Amino acid sequence: MLIAGIMIFLSFNRHSKTGIFFYRSQIYADRAGYYVYLPASILFEFNPQLFPEDVDKKTGNGFQLNMENNIVQTKYTYGVAFFQLPFFLAAHVLAEPLGFENNGFSLIYHWAIDLSAIFYFLAGLLFLYQLLRQQFLKKTVILSLTFLVLSTNLFYYALIETGMSHVYSFSLFSVVLYLFYKWKIFKDKPISYGLLLGFLFAAIIIIRPSNIIFIIAVFFINKDYLQRIKLMLNPRFLIAFFLIAFLFFLPQLLYWNYASGSLINYSYVNESFSNWNSPKIFAVLFAPNNGHILYNPSLLVIFAGIIFMIKKGMSNSYLILFVFIMVLYITASWWLPNFGCGYGNRNMVEYYSLLSIPLASFIEEYNGKRTRYTLFVILLIFSLYNLKMIYSYGGCWFGDGVWDWNEYLRWLKVLPS
Repeated sequence: MLIAGIMIFLSFNRHSKTGIFFYRSQIYADRAGYYVYLPASILFEFNPQLFPEDVDKKTGNGFQLNMENNIVQTKYTYGVAFFQLPFFLAAHVLAEPLGFENNGFSLIYHWAIDLSAIFYFLAGLLFLYQLLRQQFLKKTVILSLTFLVLSTNLFYYALIETGMSHVYSFSLFSVVLYLFYKWKIFKDKPISYGLLLGFLFAAIIIIRPSNIIFIIAVFFINKDYLQRIKLMLNPRFLIAFFLIAFLFFLPQLLYWNYASGSLINYSYVNESFSNWNSPKIFAVLFAPNNGHILYNPSLLVIFAGIIFMIKKGMSNSYLILFVFIMVLYITASWWLPNFGCGYGNRNMVEYYSLLSIPLASFIEEYNGKRTRYTLFVILLIFSLYNLKMIYSYGGCWFGDGVWDWNEYLRWLKVLPS
């Protein structure tokens, strides 16, 4: 409870400085595009005429109110909104008694998004803790999760960019990994296992379609994957799995049909993986504008952990390396490799659930050696660096191109503003 209280204070305090209808607020740009399903479906019957006037423009055009065709348009899928729903409903019930407009966009709805992100973030950490305890000492797990949060942009997306999809994916990835480790408790319950995984897999994809990389890879985690797959080929499992998955996909299909006239729709018009034959890998890793390692140097320790696992012949080492390379390649292939406003190239955030394994492996290996202090000092420095970066960051890159080192140094206060 203490940790949750501290996180709520930090998140509310950060957002109290911005207010609403501002590019750093919880419902703005992409964040508004994920969220709009809630007011659209619950308050306004997907009728743009009923929305507050110009609210799409006030929230950064993350969605569009198409008055001519009477359509609420968003290119984002509804998964994030689904998981925000309980917090939205609570905010809506409390809005009027607490003196807020109950229009879906007043301050209390912004608070609800903060609380939602923190809830799922903590749930993800809890499942990740249980997962890592299957393999590592308690001390190792606590150290690993502490550094994972403080030295990476997971902290940023859990407390600051709370309306984005990444912390929700991180949470569900952690749950799935835990369930794949504990699959034997479902050995005689194929229907229950099918319903659970069907819901989780569908939710992971609906939250962010590119999460399909994780879905494919996770089938092969651990050496007992053939036994687990055998359970998943049970007809009762398959019926339950596809039934619940279809039911979860159905609202998205209906929305696409409403918005585009087709049950299947590629909504990212003029956006594609146009760099697939010349991926911008170096920029994704090192550019001042959102370079993975420049913003999150602890990834170097995580990568060292992957190499350590491979050398030791540890389970899942090549699988984790494959996932890391695939995420890197796909990110570098996107038409905008830095992925716009964000902190530290956000595409790795959800995969920290999987990358926590090499981090814990590396920490446990050195925990009993004198060199452990060197490792802990390095991780502490990386954590302080990350927090300094986060609290100096304005929420978007305003430099002159991807490689503007002067802007980066001004941001770190090395050069005068």
